[in-house]
Amino acid sequence: MPSIDHEIKINASTEAVRAALTTNAGIAGWQTPHVEGDGAVGSTWRFIFDGRPEFAWRIDEAGPSRIAWTCTAGPGDSAGTEAVFTIATASDGKTHLLLGHTGWADTDGNFRKCNTIWGVLLHHLKQAVETGAPAPAFP
Repeated sequence: MPSIDHEIKINASTEAVRAALTTNAGIAGWQTPHVEGDGAVGSTWRFIFDGRPEFAWRIDEAGPSRIAWTCTAGPGDSAGTEAVFTIATASDGKTHLLLGHTGWADTDGNFRKCNTIWGVLLHHLKQAVETGAPAPAFP
């Protein structure tokens, strides 16, 4: 099955990057300020966008170095896919963030859109964490 894979280095602590992926305020800082959820394992993130389809992600893991979400609602074939974030300290002291978004049936349609959107989102995450100022990709 195809996988969307991205990586980015962030000039911030692993704890700050983890908070951006596991807290409501963190998600609102880079994804959308219209987020519902508390980040608890087993609960759901709900991302609401003006003029765009909503997404819901079940939180499967929220450990110090691995965070996993399963898409439970979204456009097209995105439901049932899984996003796994791996966080580590790079040799230069920055945080190395890897994203693998797996479970796609093929590389058409939403796969291509999500590939592009994840690239944009990770740069917004980097900006928000490095500056401490919200930088949502979808305000």
